[in-house]
Amino acid sequence: MSLDVANRAGGGQALVAAERARPRVALAVVKLFPGGGLQRDCLAIARAVRERGAAVTILTAERAAGGFADDLAVEILPVTGRTNHGVQAAFAAAVAAASPNFDAMVGFNKMPGLDLLYCADPSIAARIHRLSWRALLPRYRTFRRLEAGAFAPGMPTRLLLLARPQAAAYRAAWGTEPDRITVLPPTAARDRRQPRLRHDGTRERLRAALGLGDEIAWLAVAVQPATKGLDRTVAALAGRPGARLLVAGLAAGDKAARSTLKLAKQHGVAERIRWLGHREDVPAVMAAADLLVHPARLDITGTVILEAVINGLPVITSGICGYAEHVALAEAGLVLPEPFAEADLAAALATAADPARRAAWSANGAAYGETPELYTGREAAAEAILAVAAERAALRRGR
Repeated sequence: MSLDVANRAGGGQALVAAERARPRVALAVVKLFPGGGLQRDCLAIARAVRERGAAVTILTAERAAGGFADDLAVEILPVTGRTNHGVQAAFAAAVAAASPNFDAMVGFNKMPGLDLLYCADPSIAARIHRLSWRALLPRYRTFRRLEAGAFAPGMPTRLLLLARPQAAAYRAAWGTEPDRITVLPPTAARDRRQPRLRHDGTRERLRAALGLGDEIAWLAVAVQPATKGLDRTVAALAGRPGARLLVAGLAAGDKAARSTLKLAKQHGVAERIRWLGHREDVPAVMAAADLLVHPARLDITGTVILEAVINGLPVITSGICGYAEHVALAEAGLVLPEPFAEADLAAALATAADPARRAAWSANGAAYGETPELYTGREAAAEAILAVAAERAALRRGR
């Protein structure tokens, strides 16, 4: 063998060895589609883990068409189920079967057997205590079993949670060991902070395109309208005749929008609502709006709240939302007390009708957005994943 051939062969062997030494990480999420906050986090974390040297594969049961996440390795697992909880259970079984092929299995939905769980959901066990007879239904029994596989005492899964109240709820429901839980910093994306769009002409151009004049424009971001309190916002719109409502995340023809459309007609405000559907240009839409109205019934974080703050969009939100604290800290809007009352929302909206008040909130929020820690949550998750993967890879090589 010539020296040149030997060198090429040696180089190829070195590349193969280096590839084998890379930690193999799988990120498991039941549904992969654009627009979902959990999905955005999954993709961003996958890219961050890959940039740090790991081989990354996303496992999913359902992937949206249209070139979504084409820069990542995505494997669709064969999963069948007639119900949502049935699909979740089948997906968990498929993930468990695939787990031996990877050094670390990271879940973005709750299931047994994970090395690490990135959890953006509330505890089903905590809810069951308040649901009486519903706890006996197959749906809740299935979700509780999947949750137990990650949170019950003695489980090996390390847990990445997004808010302190969320962590407290899981510990109260399960008695989860504190050393398995890490509460991440906020997960705002740096590229979605663009407060300049309120001042560089983008606001005026988009408002004109949306048919907005001088009236105050509320923004609601509501893929899940009931959870995000869109009905509360629509009802409040009836009491503010000078306001218009922009709804991002839903189109008027979507099935999830039907009940809200009906409610809007009942209140006589249907003509003052503009349905924007899915939008990738959320910072621009926020620049066009005057106020984010987010009276959610449940929101572990409410990433849209923090995105609004850092983009200089004043916020009115429920105190139940995990990121509502940033509205108060930034003095960038108003946080509604719990339990929710229509009168509190109406009073907050009346306060927000003052342009000078909104201008002050906007400036405060944009300044708060300069805080570096607001953007480190995804990087912290990536580092935690890599630590677990490296540990598992070392054990594999030592066998």
